[in-house]
Amino acid sequence: MTKPNKEMIARVKLYSQGFKTSEKLSGKIVSLFDLCLNQLSAQSHYDFGLRALKSVLVSAGNLKRSEKAKLTDPEK
Repeated sequence: MTKPNKEMIARVKLYSQGFKTSEKLSGKIVSLFDLCLNQLSAQSHYDFGLRALKSVLVSAGNLKRSEKAKLTDPEK
């Protein structure tokens, strides 16, 4: 079984969430997740897999959209 290309998945997910610099960001976030996986202790409540990566990227997109909405509509 082959390993998924996390950087490509992150790049596509970031781009779909509205990030224009998804190439640079995907490399950084995947490196961060790999470092956390390798450096932190192997406890069961730590999850640095693909599902967690996707959740972080979707949350980043939600934050980006909410901040953009605040800038365009200052009444909220």
